[in-house]
Amino acid sequence: MRRLASNILFLGLIVSVFLVLIVGTSPHDTNNYLAAALDKHRLLYLTKSPKIILVGGSNLAFSVNSEKIEKRFGMPVINMGLHGDLGLRYMLNEAASAIRSGDIVVVFPEYELFHKIPLNGYPRELGSVIKLCFDCISGISTTGQFFNVLVGFLQMSEGDILRNIKSPDIHDKVYYRQAFNENGDLISHLKRADKLTPNNHVDQIEIISPNPAVTLLNVFYRSGISANAQMLFMFPAIPVDEYNAQKEKLQAFYGQLTSELEIPIVGSPQDFIYPEDYFYDTVYHMNSIGRGARTDHIIELLSSVLEK
Repeated sequence: MRRLASNILFLGLIVSVFLVLIVGTSPHDTNNYLAAALDKHRLLYLTKSPKIILVGGSNLAFSVNSEKIEKRFGMPVINMGLHGDLGLRYMLNEAASAIRSGDIVVVFPEYELFHKIPLNGYPRELGSVIKLCFDCISGISTTGQFFNVLVGFLQMSEGDILRNIKSPDIHDKVYYRQAFNENGDLISHLKRADKLTPNNHVDQIEIISPNPAVTLLNVFYRSGISANAQMLFMFPAIPVDEYNAQKEKLQAFYGQLTSELEIPIVGSPQDFIYPEDYFYDTVYHMNSIGRGARTDHIIELLSSVLEK
């Protein structure tokens, strides 16, 4: 039995080395959208405290004007938003290790992070980020995440090779690394007239109790408090029709959070609903008008809390 365990461990090491070699030798798409993780990670660790850290998925990347928040509160703002499929655990882990005394951390999770997207994320996205930003390994803390990274390495390497055969002009698209500004906001879509993609919806809300995502957020909250940081929770912006379609479920979800979530909640789901023409391509990505309206609302709500 002991010999079998040793053989399995040895085989695992061989596979891991093999995958690392693949990662090191396969071509890297340095303009990949997810390669922005490298710039965001550096910004997170190089920015002196006190600072404001915004944590979430692409609802933050597309839909916040961090510079305006920065000017209002007189503190540097870092937008860590990138992709919801990285999983809530990765987002919180990466931010947690950089939180210092006096920092303000505001978490804006997409609704799917509470019931659809696994806490450990999906292999392709997680593996891609670690391949493109090895320092982002700080976001990996479980065997499930590690397994996803290894599987994702293979998927990412295949995709890199295909992209290397014919690389599109990065200036003809929105999703690429250089589309982010110095705060971590994506700005390449702001002058485009694209509209919300048909049949793009918020997934059907599921009320899960106890909710593993809530438990994870509570652990994150306690670690931030122990670091003498201020922690807050806010909801993502969605179209008003999406809210109305699941109004009862969203209200029930809000009720669950108010009773189970330890992080102070600022606002409610109803506070962050906007007209459909405020959105860009998905129900979480806002255009220039929507981005401005949401940013003003975030500032207004944060002011009421922080000024106390």
